Amino acid sequence: MKHSFTKQDLALFDDIGISSDDVAAQLILLEKKVNTTSLVRAASAGDGIRVLTQKQMLDYAKLFDQEKGSFSMVRFIPASGLATRMFKFLHYFIKNYDIEKETLRSYLNRKKTYKLAVFFGGLEKLPFYQIIKSQIKEFHNGAFQQDYRYLFIQKTIALLSKLPKALIPFHNYNINIRTAASEQLYFSKEFMVSEKAMNIHFTIPPKSTKAFEESLSKSIEEISKTDAIQTHVSYSNQKRSTDSVTVNMDNSLYRNQFGNLFFRAAGHGALIDNLNDLEEAVVFLSNIDNIAVSVYHKKASFYKKMLAGVLLSTLKRVYKFSQALENHDSIDLSKIKTFIQDTLNIDVPKNLSGNALQEFLQLKLNRPLRVCGMVKNEGEPGGGPFWVEKSGQTSLQIVESAQVNMSNTAQKDIFKSGTYFNPVDIVCSTYDHKANKYNLKNFVDYDSYFVVEKSMDGVAIKALELPGLWNGGMADWNTIFVEVPVRTFNPVKTVNDLLRPMHQSI
Repeated sequence: MKHSFTKQDLALFDDIGISSDDVAAQLILLEKKVNTTSLVRAASAGDGIRVLTQKQMLDYAKLFDQEKGSFSMVRFIPASGLATRMFKFLHYFIKNYDIEKETLRSYLNRKKTYKLAVFFGGLEKLPFYQIIKSQIKEFHNGAFQQDYRYLFIQKTIALLSKLPKALIPFHNYNINIRTAASEQLYFSKEFMVSEKAMNIHFTIPPKSTKAFEESLSKSIEEISKTDAIQTHVSYSNQKRSTDSVTVNMDNSLYRNQFGNLFFRAAGHGALIDNLNDLEEAVVFLSNIDNIAVSVYHKKASFYKKMLAGVLLSTLKRVYKFSQALENHDSIDLSKIKTFIQDTLNIDVPKNLSGNALQEFLQLKLNRPLRVCGMVKNEGEPGGGPFWVEKSGQTSLQIVESAQVNMSNTAQKDIFKSGTYFNPVDIVCSTYDHKANKYNLKNFVDYDSYFVVEKSMDGVAIKALELPGLWNGGMADWNTIFVEVPVRTFNPVKTVNDLLRPMHQSI
């Protein structure tokens, strides 16, 4: 479909920081059939996933502790998401419950809503219980009234559901309450401190910097006074230049009532730009909501150190081999080939030899490196580790269900056979052997984009979502998967998850 842009459109492109050619390229992708990932098999212990002995883990953690003072490091924590989904079932309740026509008991019996029953049963254990309680006048002798619980949900939605998830109260320590973001700071001091300082970078919603600074100031001050650690927190927003133009279902340009085009944020894959802007040598990447109460921090930090130790140990060999190949040193190419196959999980074509083999090895060594923790799959929704084929090459990838052609029985069966889950526990290196920083946008599989369907003012529209940050966004990185205990994975996807033991401090 041919599209033409108005002067008003071109002015909007200029404001966003995107060219008309970029928009035209997006429109072509929106018309194409979305590519699906070709799964070969699920990664498993000994076949794509390293399972370390206790001694190996201790040695890797020790290596990190010994060497972390010799390089810069930062935690990169995407925290742009709002808490809307976290309270989704509460929104549904408010919308569907008629307080004047039925009792809560009859509603619960009629809807048989387990989530709501759990919420009511654990109300006083919620970290924000006292905050919401203080906002409600209809509290009588400490006893719950029918409409009290209704009002509690109303207030919860009003006060919390539109906040960034990072600023939601997660943990109650009696004397204070920590948000997800503040708890991440306290966790960071268990493994991120070097020279009495640590660096944390959050990607946050637009115009929320002041809210984050105010929310975290007390924690930063307390860590400074109690532990003599300087916490350097920085922020960035998802760049508007990564947004996607939207189209109608017939692929014509969607325009609002004023005739303006509408651009939509293109998913967390857009954050590869933010990650690319960081200058630190080692980056720890985590989700904002995967954080337990402080009693578990030390144990969890051990596995962060272990993953970083695997990264450093691997980097030493990558740099050694890269330097040797570049200098044309006399080195056994079969040794490098074995390292690339067995450690970096890269297939080396059998027909390569001599200069062709050397060029291939050099190309594959000179890529960003990530070491990813993987946990045994216990039924959590999300992606996992798989062997994937593309253009005749097999590689290890993190794959989400949305990337798989589920109408293909064989592909669906492979995806369902996965026994490991991706908790987003990643340590990265983004520099080559000559201390030059890679341009991370050169290592994205742009074919692994998504097309999403949404509603805008009652109109069905389509938009692009860029390849996921740790899926297609890192598809051409060197990748190592290492098993970590499932107890390191404590996400908060719904408000009821805050009632789990790993989120209860009292």
